[in-house]
Amino acid sequence: MLHELLISLRGHPGYVFVDKEDKMMVNPTLTFLHPCEVAILNNLLELGSDYRTVQKFISSGGGGGGGMYLEAVCRGLDLVLDSYRGALTLLEKEMMCEGDSFPLSLVQHRLSPHRHVLRHLVRLVTQLTRDTRDHGVMILDTVYRATSSGLTEVGAAMRRILAEGHKVLFKQLLAWLLQGALYDPHQEFFIVTREGEESLLVGEEPGDSVSRSKSGQFRLEYDMVPSHISHKLAEKIFFIGESIQLFESDKRVDVQGAVLRQRETELYQDLAKLRDQDEFVVTEFGRIVERLRESVSAHLYTLVVVECGLMVELGHVWEVFTLARGEIFHAFIQLADRRLSGPPGPATQHDTNLAWHNAILQHSDTETDAIMTRASLLVSRDGAHVPGWDQLSVQYAVPWPLHLIITPQAIEKYNSIFKFLLLVRRTQSALHSLWSDSMFSNRAARRRGVREEKGDNEDIDTVTQTRQHMIFLVDNLQYYLMADVLDSQTSGLKAKLMRTSSFEDVKNFHDQFLTQVQASIFLFNEPVSRCLRDTMSVCLKFTLSSSLSSQRALSTAFSQHSFLLLKLLSSLRHQMAPASLAQLLTRIDFNRFFSRKEKANLFTSDKTSG
Repeated sequence: MLHELLISLRGHPGYVFVDKEDKMMVNPTLTFLHPCEVAILNNLLELGSDYRTVQKFISSGGGGGGGMYLEAVCRGLDLVLDSYRGALTLLEKEMMCEGDSFPLSLVQHRLSPHRHVLRHLVRLVTQLTRDTRDHGVMILDTVYRATSSGLTEVGAAMRRILAEGHKVLFKQLLAWLLQGALYDPHQEFFIVTREGEESLLVGEEPGDSVSRSKSGQFRLEYDMVPSHISHKLAEKIFFIGESIQLFESDKRVDVQGAVLRQRETELYQDLAKLRDQDEFVVTEFGRIVERLRESVSAHLYTLVVVECGLMVELGHVWEVFTLARGEIFHAFIQLADRRLSGPPGPATQHDTNLAWHNAILQHSDTETDAIMTRASLLVSRDGAHVPGWDQLSVQYAVPWPLHLIITPQAIEKYNSIFKFLLLVRRTQSALHSLWSDSMFSNRAARRRGVREEKGDNEDIDTVTQTRQHMIFLVDNLQYYLMADVLDSQTSGLKAKLMRTSSFEDVKNFHDQFLTQVQASIFLFNEPVSRCLRDTMSVCLKFTLSSSLSSQRALSTAFSQHSFLLLKLLSSLRHQMAPASLAQLLTRIDFNRFFSRKEKANLFTSDKTSG
């Protein structure tokens, strides 16, 4: 009977010990056993039932789900069961020596240390079988949580299983961190392949559950990151491997294999040593990843900023999107105004780009100007009654590898800045052209001796004062945009880029630059932005108006909009205004002259109506 007991403890029932409802127990038809012996035997057979459950899980390859991590966990389970099998082997040797006199209490004593371990192994395999969400590397998360046990034997067993799973993780990490290669035949890693995606950077889209690769082939799945690896550490891992992969896959520069060549052996030995440890030390792993990140970041900085001339390319970008080449845009506005003043037609796109190229050629010494080769204009046709100027944007071809800094999202932000600056520039150009035409006509009238009626003189004076006020406001707004905002922000960005040698810092500084420019030109403040656009629109309508009655109506509308603008800017000044905003407010209000004048006009009109 003792030998049959040992066989049953290996998960194989027989005649004396039968299987009932997936549990082994003493055959109830046997009458020669004492009830105390039956209780001891049934208690021992629980170990056999648990062992059989775990062994079935191992034999089926983890329930048939497949995958490297599940196979590694099965290997770990098998290693943990070796001690139990070894205990049964020793008991069998002792039984053969002592015969039937071997006491059941001694068997129970020898196997009692394995009871809690087997019970927790059954819970683990049951959870892995039932919870289908635990796939791939997330299986390690389940095992890692199971290591938090108050029982020493259980914790040691779970850590041994976790160590087997971490061998697979380190195999994938070594390939990714040192070679930029993704070894993942079963789609189990937290970095996955996605072909044909846009070139984005880590954290580009706040709130998104993934981060896409610079090379457009990989992305980081945050939902697949185990809990004992922080998202920040996972982002560093992703950054290192996809940067190396970008270099290795591109043939345009001779950087293949050079990113970590000098330190590859040292880093490999450190990672291999960490892999062979019984316990995964997150802090030590984080230090190794940080060293790798610093090496890759420095190499990427050298490539992007030094070798490929980021500052020169940013200069070209600013020449277009911030209207730094003002002479080109002055010529372009004159050439394209007739085409873009109305809703765009089928030929508007072609005519606009032709005017753009002609404007560049008028103010460029060569046809290979970087602006001409990089920038082209796009005129959308989203609205049937929307003028072409309001649907104009810039398409900019960013050369490799500068697209890592000047991303599609950055180009989108640049376009929002460009549209507002172009609106102000068009308004300024139209107002100055109106003033020039008015001066020419007035001189011609004085030469002919033409005199206006008294009533007309009053209307003309009002219109002239309004025109001068418009020019005054737009000129000061333009100075604020170009000098106080763009010049200061670009100078600050250049100074920051000169002081750093980290690629991530370069990326962050450029993103902060765009955000600060957008905030400084009020794109994030909807009331101020709408008021500025409405004011520019009134000014443009004023330049196109030919009758005194319509000009007077537009003068009234402009006074209302300008007064509202002063009130909005004054409220901003009291909240969080920088020094440049205070200077803008002082300039456009002419030391509070216009606001006091408008208040006096409102008081007079209220008194008259009362």
